[in-house]
Amino acid sequence: MTVPRTEGPVEVVVLDGGPMDGREGEVAAGTDELCVVMTDGQRHRYRQTGHVGLLPDGRSALVFAWRGRMYGALE
Repeated sequence: MTVPRTEGPVEVVVLDGGPMDGREGEVAAGTDELCVVMTDGQRHRYRQTGHVGLLPDGRSALVFAWRGRMYGALE
């Protein structure tokens, strides 16, 4: 998962479900939703659950759950 770096604080997140299940990354603090665009044009939406998970290395990460797949132009 590649997320552009932002100024300010970031949070470690892990994705739950969908094609990116188990991937971890960093997002700007306060992010509620991610939209992952695949090379074939599919978009997968992930929403923050409010839960915190434990990563294999012992760090904690906010959990973003898969909410579905969409096709077509970005909104």
